[in-house]
Amino acid sequence: MIRILTSSLAMGALAACSSTPAAATAKAIAATEAAASAPAEGLPPQRLAPGECGLFLWGMAAPRKFVFFAKATSGNALVLMNESPTSLSMAAAGGDVFGQFLTEMEYAGTEPARRVKISVKPGEVLEGGQRVESGTILFIGADGWETVLPVTGVRACMPGG
Repeated sequence: MIRILTSSLAMGALAACSSTPAAATAKAIAATEAAASAPAEGLPPQRLAPGECGLFLWGMAAPRKFVFFAKATSGNALVLMNESPTSLSMAAAGGDVFGQFLTEMEYAGTEPARRVKISVKPGEVLEGGQRVESGTILFIGADGWETVLPVTGVRACMPGG
């Protein structure tokens, strides 16, 4: 709410100072939209090229964070670990076919004993993808401790290519 109010005040001030109010307003709106689309926390935005598919997962706890991203067929993933984006490599996969992914995936980090297991339950089919009805990310530390993070998300493909 505060962000919206601040953005509205800033747009009004820019428009009042400009010799061409329409141009200033358009620039202020574009800047506001760009700021609103950037996440305050979580992984940075990810892009897919035409023809590429990706798996996007968000944590269920408030505040909801973008916590996992993988491109289909790349064998790599990006996960939010200790509030930091961490690259992982595919170690194993199984379960049922879920578009270009499988419902059970295991990734390994740079630490020898660090593993991350992803388990998803497919949901509603969408145009160009499918929802992840529910799922978990299981973080397994070098000391054997396990942390479970409930997730939801979507697998989606960019048209073209």
